[in-house]
Amino acid sequence: MIKANKDLKLNNLLSLRKKIKQNEVEKEMRKIGVYLQKNNFKKSGPLLTSTFSVENIEGEHFLDMEILVPIDKEVELSGDYKFKKIFQLVNAVYARHEGSPNLLQETYNEIMRYIQNNNLQQITSAYNVNVKDLSLVDEIDDMIIDVYIGVSPNIL
Repeated sequence: MIKANKDLKLNNLLSLRKKIKQNEVEKEMRKIGVYLQKNNFKKSGPLLTSTFSVENIEGEHFLDMEILVPIDKEVELSGDYKFKKIFQLVNAVYARHEGSPNLLQETYNEIMRYIQNNNLQQITSAYNVNVKDLSLVDEIDDMIIDVYIGVSPNIL
């Protein structure tokens, strides 16, 4: 079920935005986990991801993506990692995806149809919120991902 006028606000996030090979996203997330542990930061909320674009370079897919991890305190970060005190997305169209992430495209299509049918203007990329973290590969069909896409509040 699609819902409109949803807001998403989180505080104290570690952010990584970079071009990542599609098959290396999971490895990058593991690196973030090690970084958090090494620096004694505790994850304090659900992981967020957003893909801004996809490029095909010499037959490999590169994602311009951001990975956001809420942490338990304000910190100074350097290198690839940035600190965002506040992440706020307002006036978003929202849908919950339950099941395999391989079927997530169907949820995106449903949201895009809703945006189109209601003459809304998309102003952000999709933000995926991993509501349920998985620990075992065989639980992949039990994933829960909330999808938010910001739309313009203007009526023209």
